Amino acid sequence: MGFSGHATSVLKSNRVLLKKSRSFRELRKDYVNHAQATKLHFKELTDVERKNVRDKIRAQAKKDSIQEIGIYLISFAIVLGTFYAIFYYG
Repeated sequence: MGFSGHATSVLKSNRVLLKKSRSFRELRKDYVNHAQATKLHFKELTDVERKNVRDKIRAQAKKDSIQEIGIYLISFAIVLGTFYAIFYYG
């Protein structure tokens, strides 16, 4: 009895969800209208400002890559230490 009651409630909730679904045409109309209404405006930068932004991005990328290499080295040392401990003491 418990399973059939649960199955019936699931079927009812699924029917309700199907009634709420929208057709592809409705979704497409909303998307097309929204895409046409959205206009992006970018701030114009001078050459000096552009160079400063580029330098900051490159410095951050270099810092991130050094940090990533450090994490890899620490992880590798931990794995090697674990294997050494397992084979030496085990």
